[in-house]
Amino acid sequence: MKALTMRNIAALTFIAFFIFLSCDRSTNVELEESFEIIKEVTPISVEGNIQMNLQRDRNENSFFTVTLNSGVTKEAWCVEWNEASVEGLQSDIQFYSTQGKKQWKELNYFMSIKDGLMEQDPDLTFREIQVVIWSLMKNPSFDVDKISQYKNISSDIYDNGQPKFNVQKVKDILGRVHSQIQSGNDIRSLLKYFVIFIKNKGQTIMMGAETAFAYGDSYATCFTDFANLKNNRWGWSNGGLGEGEYVFDLYAGAGRCNTSKGILVGKIIVKYLDGTTKVTYKITEVSEFTNEFYKLMATHLYVGNNPLPDKFGIYTVAPGLYGHTNTHDSVSEYTYTINDLSGDIYIVAHADVNGFSMEF
Repeated sequence: MKALTMRNIAALTFIAFFIFLSCDRSTNVELEESFEIIKEVTPISVEGNIQMNLQRDRNENSFFTVTLNSGVTKEAWCVEWNEASVEGLQSDIQFYSTQGKKQWKELNYFMSIKDGLMEQDPDLTFREIQVVIWSLMKNPSFDVDKISQYKNISSDIYDNGQPKFNVQKVKDILGRVHSQIQSGNDIRSLLKYFVIFIKNKGQTIMMGAETAFAYGDSYATCFTDFANLKNNRWGWSNGGLGEGEYVFDLYAGAGRCNTSKGILVGKIIVKYLDGTTKVTYKITEVSEFTNEFYKLMATHLYVGNNPLPDKFGIYTVAPGLYGHTNTHDSVSEYTYTINDLSGDIYIVAHADVNGFSMEF
């Protein structure tokens, strides 16, 4: 990936350095004070000066997009619905993690299932996701039933007295999150999955772990190329594969299956012999933030004779339905072994990847 050039930086600075949005409108609360009232987080130590270009996501896959030094664009979310954001290029930004912080267990858990929810429900949009995030933030407080009383809500979310999101879907998701946490089955959210807050010249914004998929080059078919598959997610099916050994790239953040906008984080090694397939996820790349390797937080694998897994006879791209799933405590390699296979097979290999190192 190419870094932003000085010419690009100058142009971006001239055009957009102090464009204010508010998630959408500004209040008169000081930005420093705004960040200080956020619950306990852990500072992330980074090498050098990380630059960030913050923009609204015009493709509506997330609320914002963030482009960092490498030129890789990542999804990002509004944290403070009542504060202004600053679009454009910024430097001297600061990163904070929620890893291991019980105060953030609901938000961590939700972000760990977000992609699966969107893949299971193609009608779920970034608007519902954004409202759930606001609802799980304790400060500033947000109540979806009181949205008409708030004066600083983005017009992308609420406009002319009407919500532009599905209120019931938001409530259903919140109910699921609260129920899961109360049940005590939240080990993943507490210990493994975390989000990153970015303190900058505007309101604090948030990024989750990157979602990554195996890309098999000539064997790869983007999810969006399958007829009658209703989804708004990216990723690839790879196949058909006869017996043999294959090595595929593992790309994170390659929205719309555009590898030039993603980042290579590792390899997927496939060994198919005598009806048994071994699929190894192997992290091979170093994070731009800390010069440490990216980490696997969760993996989801489909192996079968059809291009995609199916649910009730209908193709699905929801990782939770791939058939082989595991969560990991920041590992760099993991192998699945699948037996009783025959004929040409297809593989969909998904992973949640984090690329930040904590200093505790």
